[in-house]
Amino acid sequence: MTMQCFGFHQGATPEDFSNLPPEQRRKKLQQKVDELNKDIQKEIDQRDALTKMKDVYTKNPQMGDAASVGQKLAEIGHNIEKLRFEVQKFEGWLAEVEGRLPVRNDNSRRQSGLYETQNTTTANNCAQDRESSPDGSYTEDQSQETEVKVTPTEFDDDFDDEEPLPTIGTCKALYPFSGENEGTISVAEGEVLNVIEEDKGDGWTRIRRNEDEEGYVPTSYIEVYLDRNAKGAMTYI
Repeated sequence: MTMQCFGFHQGATPEDFSNLPPEQRRKKLQQKVDELNKDIQKEIDQRDALTKMKDVYTKNPQMGDAASVGQKLAEIGHNIEKLRFEVQKFEGWLAEVEGRLPVRNDNSRRQSGLYETQNTTTANNCAQDRESSPDGSYTEDQSQETEVKVTPTEFDDDFDDEEPLPTIGTCKALYPFSGENEGTISVAEGEVLNVIEEDKGDGWTRIRRNEDEEGYVPTSYIEVYLDRNAKGAMTYI
C-alpha cells in the first residue's frame, strides 16, 4: 500500500506547531510566548533609556539631536506593538491547545499538600511532647505511635497517577509513520497497537506498543477500534 505525504514531517514547520502532538505543541507555544515577552521587555528597556536621553537633549540641545531620538522612539513603539500582536496570536493557539488537554494530577497535588501539612503537624506535636514530658524523657515508640495514628491511608491513591494509562481499544496502522517529532511513536503498516487516549479533535491519537513504548500518531494513519465499555470511548475511524 502506497502512502501519500500529509505534511507531518516534511516541509517547513507550521507557525502554530500544529505538526506536533498536543503536549509537545503546548510546550513549543509556551516557549514562543516567553521568548516574545522577553523581546518586548528589551524594547521597553531601550525605550525608557532613549526617553531619558531625549529629555536630556531637549534641555541641552548642544549634547545631541532630540528629534532623531524621537524617530527611534517611534520605531521602538511600532516594534512593541508588533511583538504584542504576536504574543496575542500565540497565546490564542496556546489557550486552544490547553483547552483540549486533560487536567491531571490536580487531586494528587492537593493530597500531597495535605499530607505535607499533616506531617508538619506531626513533627510539631512530637516537639511539644518532648517539651511537655514531666521527666524530660521521650522515646522513639511514642514518635512511631503518633505517626501511625496520623498517616492517612487515602494518600495511597497518589500512586495511581503514576500507573500507565489504561487501554481503551486497539488500532491498526494503515500507513507507516516515522514518529520523528517529540512525543510521537513510529509504526509500521499493518501493525496492531493499543489505544490509550483517543483523538481530542486535534488529529492525534495516543497509542502504546508495550510498557516502555507509547506516543502519538496521526489519527488519519490508523483505523481505531475503541472498547465500548471504556469510559468516554467513542467509536470512530
